Amino acid sequence: MDKRKRKGRIESLIGKIFILSLLLVMIVNLILPDKETSDEENRVLQSAPGISLTSVMTGDFMEQWESYLSDQFAGRNIWRGLKVSLDRLGGSRMENGVYIGKDGQLLEDIALPDEEQYSANIEAVKNFAQTYSDIPVTVMLVPDAASILSGSLPAFASVEDQRQMFSMVQRGLGDSVNWVDAYSVLNSHKTEKLYYKTDLHWTTQAAFYVFREAAAGLGIEGDVSDDYVSYTVTDSFNGVLASKSGVGLNEKESIEIYAPASGDDDVVVNYVDEAKKTSSLYDSSKLETRDKYAVFLGGNTSVMDIRTVSPSGKRLLVVKDSFANCFIPFLTPHYREIVVVDPRYYSGTMRDIMDAYRITDTLILYSGNTFFTDNHISGVFSGE
Repeated sequence: MDKRKRKGRIESLIGKIFILSLLLVMIVNLILPDKETSDEENRVLQSAPGISLTSVMTGDFMEQWESYLSDQFAGRNIWRGLKVSLDRLGGSRMENGVYIGKDGQLLEDIALPDEEQYSANIEAVKNFAQTYSDIPVTVMLVPDAASILSGSLPAFASVEDQRQMFSMVQRGLGDSVNWVDAYSVLNSHKTEKLYYKTDLHWTTQAAFYVFREAAAGLGIEGDVSDDYVSYTVTDSFNGVLASKSGVGLNEKESIEIYAPASGDDDVVVNYVDEAKKTSSLYDSSKLETRDKYAVFLGGNTSVMDIRTVSPSGKRLLVVKDSFANCFIPFLTPHYREIVVVDPRYYSGTMRDIMDAYRITDTLILYSGNTFFTDNHISGVFSGE
């Protein structure tokens, strides 16, 4: 009897502590101001949603409200870290869509192409190349880390065959474009550091290997192997996959930039929509933030107009995602002007760009995952 009473008192005490803890967290949540961003996860947090009859009826309000409570929950990072630790103890090798590979290599899963979106993207690019048939169009799809570094995937993990998916794109585009086989180039160097351990992007060294392969197709003459020198700009980079998964948050990596060996790297960079100009392709202030990869071009923006001191009269249009950011500096010695468009942030069309700038060449550069899932690509090319 005494044991039952003692057990009941313990259970009652635990229940009271639990309720008091919840009340304390609720009070703290009410007192503390909402956070706009999470440095640990490198993303914008959900703000308190506005309420309307329509949002309630459609269920949007409750969905946003749940996200708001989850994002703004007091001590969220502590609980998140505890969950990751427990998952790892339980043998989990994936966190929030990120594989935890060998030697701590983090790898984003390979996205399955949306058939409708894939077809729309292919058709839009093909129509663009045919409409501007006098302008060479080069397409470069960069394989994601899980494809090239498949040997680093955890045991029994399997991903989609991105090489086969790229071949499908190449066949779909046919002879309308110049195709760069980035997959074969990177696969031949896969024992080197081609991708960051904690981030989804390729390294600048990997981008340089592909640039050497692509140079001739872009009309760049001669061997470019010795035309650039590399510099380390930080040794404390921790990327978005660490933020997303909660794994490897203490891992520190270096970021390198490649500059023309000749020193002729003077540029004027015009961020068109922001009405801002700079004299560098690099934003060193980003090295003081968590998103250090944004040192390249200052991050992503809608339209960027880069004027160079190149003697070339060519003007290049680059349509891209963030994988192009560390690639574009290789191009500045070879083009008088480079117009960079990121369809994820651009509300106009390619026709608008072609009308505004005297483009002579076009480069479409995307990571595989973005190209197969981004619904903005077909829109900017088709004008829809």
